[in-house]
Amino acid sequence: MSEIEVELPLLPKGPEDSIPRRRRIRDGAFYSLKDKLRAILNLFSISNQNQRKARVINLPENNSNNKYSPNIVRNQKYSLFSFFPVVLYEQFKFFMNLYFLLVALSQIFPVLRIGYLITFYGPLSCVLAVTISKEAYDDIQRHKRDKEINNQIYQKLTKDGLINIPSSKIKVGDLIKINCNQRIPTDMILLRTSEESGSCFIRTDQLDGETDWKLRLAVPISQKLPTDESLAFMNAQVYAEKPQRDIHKFVGTFTYFPENDEEIETTIPLEVENTLWANCVVAQGTSIGLVIYTGKDNRSVMNISKPNTKVGSVDWEINRLTKILMVITLLLSFILVALNQFRGIWYVSFFRFMIIFSSIIPISLRINLDLAKTYYSYEIEHDKTIPGTMVRTSTITEELGRVEYLLSDKTGTLTKNEMVLKRVHLGRVSYSFDTFNEIKEHLLNLRILYSIFHFHIN
Repeated sequence: MSEIEVELPLLPKGPEDSIPRRRRIRDGAFYSLKDKLRAILNLFSISNQNQRKARVINLPENNSNNKYSPNIVRNQKYSLFSFFPVVLYEQFKFFMNLYFLLVALSQIFPVLRIGYLITFYGPLSCVLAVTISKEAYDDIQRHKRDKEINNQIYQKLTKDGLINIPSSKIKVGDLIKINCNQRIPTDMILLRTSEESGSCFIRTDQLDGETDWKLRLAVPISQKLPTDESLAFMNAQVYAEKPQRDIHKFVGTFTYFPENDEEIETTIPLEVENTLWANCVVAQGTSIGLVIYTGKDNRSVMNISKPNTKVGSVDWEINRLTKILMVITLLLSFILVALNQFRGIWYVSFFRFMIIFSSIIPISLRINLDLAKTYYSYEIEHDKTIPGTMVRTSTITEELGRVEYLLSDKTGTLTKNEMVLKRVHLGRVSYSFDTFNEIKEHLLNLRILYSIFHFHIN
């Protein structure tokens, strides 16, 4: 058989064919390497695997194998490795510190050297030492507060009874008992309360700023159990949505599997009224909840932004005045060089004059300001007229003396809901504080008439 050659028409090039082969290989290798790196990060990252997903919690099975976020509170700004780089960056971000650093570095060059090196490096080192020490002290205080919160003891309900565990050891699926006036350590589903109706009141002022009590309701099925210990043997399953920031919404279900075949499997929806969010306080009775979120998955933690270094108005004013003084030193240096008619290597003389005039800017002002802020913080925390006051950062303590206006959307925030009775209107009659005796007599007469009328009826 003869071979027939058929000439096919040329097909239009696709978008991939228009790219050079070398570039396709290079991009393909880049994206494959990127995917491999992402896979490695996902392998070691807990949050990408389980934290941000919806979860199913079984009772009474052990849920400790689920690698959710640990229930650890950490409000520190720095770590052991990031402390010095971050603090130095925050300090040299200011023009004043950067200016003196450049002046000190200029003394490396012999042609610009004026006096001893210690006269330039000494003051700058003192400023940095005081600032670093203050930042380290503040971060150590945050670590102590975090350690105190993480070591708070709570009661965990198990099949063997109640055991004491620290807050940092609480895991998803644990049954935690919360007493009256005790902080809720993590987000939970309310299963049972000491009230027969299953109601519970909590204070949410640390979560949303509102001082009024919120009503929470226990799951009806678990509330009807005979004892608290029955929760540890209950066969149930809880579905919880993936962690969200909204504290006013929650979607979940509670499924109860009865032991008897005659009973029917029951599933009821869960709403925000069945939840206990972290950092709230139980205001009435005792409650038992099932942990659904821990650590970084808690509503309160997800609504907290990353802490930034706070800078007061005084620091910004000093930074602005430093720029003005530097411009003045530039003008003085230029005038002196011009009066010398730009003889010789005039630009070297210009820089030497600038270094000489740098003493116009008082670098010791930074030391005095940092020491004053630290002293203000100490006085605020040890003031007997405001006991319990805590200074979380000492960089803006002087701002309290610069407050001009205080705005509030709630009158109770300022008045503490403490009201004084001034006047009573009963119908068309108005009684003031001076006429309260008449009200007492009127009420007494009404009480006597009511007693006589009740006596005649009997």
